[in-house]
Amino acid sequence: MVSRLAIRASGGPKILQPGRFSMPSLRFPRAWLLSLAVLVMVCAVSPVWAQAAGDAFAVRGVDVDVTAANPQAAKEQALAEGQERAFRTLLERLTQPADHARLPKVDGTLYVRDFSVDQERSSATRYIATLTVRFNPTAVRKLLQGEGIAYAEPRGRVLVVVPVYVPTGGRAVLWDDPNPWRDAWNALGGGGLVPVAVPPGDLADVQTITAERALAGDVQAMQSMGARWRTSDVVVAVASPSPGGKGLDVSLIASPSAPKPFDSIAYPLTEGENLDAVMLRAVRDISRGMDTVFKQPNLLAFDRVGSLSTLVPLAGLADWLNVRERLSQVPQVRRWELVSLSKAEAALVLHTVGEHDQVVAALQRAGLGLEPAEGYWIMRPVSGR
Repeated sequence: MVSRLAIRASGGPKILQPGRFSMPSLRFPRAWLLSLAVLVMVCAVSPVWAQAAGDAFAVRGVDVDVTAANPQAAKEQALAEGQERAFRTLLERLTQPADHARLPKVDGTLYVRDFSVDQERSSATRYIATLTVRFNPTAVRKLLQGEGIAYAEPRGRVLVVVPVYVPTGGRAVLWDDPNPWRDAWNALGGGGLVPVAVPPGDLADVQTITAERALAGDVQAMQSMGARWRTSDVVVAVASPSPGGKGLDVSLIASPSAPKPFDSIAYPLTEGENLDAVMLRAVRDISRGMDTVFKQPNLLAFDRVGSLSTLVPLAGLADWLNVRERLSQVPQVRRWELVSLSKAEAALVLHTVGEHDQVVAALQRAGLGLEPAEGYWIMRPVSGR
């Protein structure tokens, strides 16, 4: 069994072998040190996954329709109801279904950072609009932690969606216009817990992957597209009208590490819905499904707080930058401290949340392997990641 001596309960950092983690008296090239100082400050304060928080804590496509005595009253009621509904959507996005029944019943408008009206129309007594509501991430996290409810942080690595549309009786369309399926993905606005990027279809995109190669699940083309976004996660989303035009058939072709909610599914048209509307509904549903797949193994249990003493072998600055970037993709690592540094190795204390096995698995998914040593762990990038 792997030793767990180096992970412990909360109470402050503890270096288990002070001599082993002491600062060596070595001289470094001045440029190396200046670059390192800037990078340490950036990564210790603003991890990459925090950059996705803006999208994860924003709820888009909130439809409101309220009738009241006059247009102003209808608008005020609609905006308040929309913000409350968006807040509930956000809390459910961040947490597991088993906890939804005990989500706190508070005034959601108190957690709103700002909101925008994407489209609106009104009459003498009615107000109809679509809203985007953005919430204060710090306040929402504090609320859930105070209630003892586990939640997931935004994913640090973007997922690239390649949207292929196959019209009835026509050829597959990817970068050409019109592509209403690509338009629907662009309208998503960045995804939720899993940040989603839709390539713009520039010359480099056209040269990287075609509709035919995407439909074939061409591994090399998908990897090349992911490399342009510095990610290994690519999903080819294929949509076509159902026979008779009664709905939308969707299938997903995904790279191994991408959170894929299903292989194929049919979305029937609902009453009053056209093909463009069902595409928007399908895109939102797929995004929620991706969030769910990602969320299950990444819930942060704040009653399990610990620290992990690690030693990272280095062959140079590039190795350090690689490890630093991968660490920033692990939500379970809330922060880390650089204890000592030399040209050959770095000693770090990782401050973590969650069960030990969850932390180790999260590091592994980010491409960082742990090997037990005497009272500490050796951490190094996993080959091929």
